[in-house]
Amino acid sequence: MQELDQDDFQIIKPLLRDGHSHPEVVSIIEHNNPGWIFVDQIIHLKSALVWSKGIKGFYLIGDHTNEAFVRNLDNFIKRIVEPRMKELSLNHFEVSGNHEGWKLESIFSTRKLYNFEQMVLKLMNKPQVIRSNEIETINLKTCDWKNQEFQNKELIESHLETFWTSINDFKKKGFGYAAVKENEIIGVCYSSFVTQDTHAIGIETVASSQNKGVGTGLGSLLAEEIYRNGFSPYWDCSIDNEPSKKLAERIGFTPIHRYSCSGFEL
Repeated sequence: MQELDQDDFQIIKPLLRDGHSHPEVVSIIEHNNPGWIFVDQIIHLKSALVWSKGIKGFYLIGDHTNEAFVRNLDNFIKRIVEPRMKELSLNHFEVSGNHEGWKLESIFSTRKLYNFEQMVLKLMNKPQVIRSNEIETINLKTCDWKNQEFQNKELIESHLETFWTSINDFKKKGFGYAAVKENEIIGVCYSSFVTQDTHAIGIETVASSQNKGVGTGLGSLLAEEIYRNGFSPYWDCSIDNEPSKKLAERIGFTPIHRYSCSGFEL
């Protein structure tokens, strides 16, 4: 196995044909969001392991019957991947396959796995913006929010710096809004992963402002802008995250896909 240079990321795109095209993966291939890609071989490649900086997790894509790749994968992770993760203070390896052929419990049979499921929701129709008169919103793409004296700007910065190479890169490619109350940032909603046709949505509301319509307002505002600009809004959350699922459905999202994930401590 070997790591691809960023200039070569596009060569793995054909491996996505037979499974779910996670924007988390496609955004890396298209050089929009940061990540690593490891492949079985450069010529006639069949399988790949992709790491997304944004979710700090991995995806297996391509041919799950590639015996050499499957047999050597866990040892490659121990030797090459784990040290790099530990340099980033990451102590859990979490992974999913882009189709059901990837048998994670078999591949990682020597690890003590925990399992969880994710749900994907998509917006099929134009959303209605749900506004609150009590909350001011700022456009993260056009507003010079970094140089204004808002309290809790760290909420915006931490999200954008996690998912994007830089805040300037986000402003070129993404959309986003923040909610402000009494000059304090109380919520943020933004394009977390961007492909040529899809924008995945990231969102957080501070604990003291939850269940007050902040998330619904921000989410509907962002979803409408994504839709209006010709992209497909995309929502991914844990099946156990009922508040996130209900929020997405209030905005108009519909569940379309579920997938399994596994993880283990390093």
